[in-house]
Amino acid sequence: MDYKKQFMNEIEQITNDKLKKSTKKMTEDLPDYFWHVAASSSGKYHPSISLGEGGLLRHTLMVCRCAMDLVETEMFVRDTPANRDIARVAALFHDGLKHGKVKEDGSYCDHTVFEHPLCAADFVREHLEADKIDDLTVTMICDAIRTHMGKWCTSKYSSVAMSKPRTDFEKMIHIADYIASRKYMSGLEVWQADKETK
Repeated sequence: MDYKKQFMNEIEQITNDKLKKSTKKMTEDLPDYFWHVAASSSGKYHPSISLGEGGLLRHTLMVCRCAMDLVETEMFVRDTPANRDIARVAALFHDGLKHGKVKEDGSYCDHTVFEHPLCAADFVREHLEADKIDDLTVTMICDAIRTHMGKWCTSKYSSVAMSKPRTDFEKMIHIADYIASRKYMSGLEVWQADKETK
């Protein structure tokens, strides 16, 4: 199954043409590892469907599906095309730099970088601002990415303290990520069948 194609199909559903165009360019600048690494370097915090080759990509697609379902419930935000666009972009890029920035020699960290929400938010902000996306949209997307770790915003291994989600939108993206990372999630049936045939 071509998960990268599914990722691009999600981008095609963005209704704001300017945001869609910017997001397509941003996709080209994602680190190559994004398409290949597992969602969890230790395997402790994600279901088996998110592990192994392409696990982070499968996890990202599940977060996007969860976010779309949560928008539909209207428990956090109204179900509008604009809110779906913003949620879709935040979900698709929340872990875009999970192993940090790629170094000049092409290497990157072999495990999850704790501060990856900040790295991803900066990456997204830089791209969206360069394409002159409106400030409110940029802020909503980047703040949701920056706070997607929820209460797990400190670590004994890092001096960086991140923020917890404050707005309903930020909480929605955190919950989508949290649900998609639960061990009981097996992913879409077609993904499970695809995994079993390999």
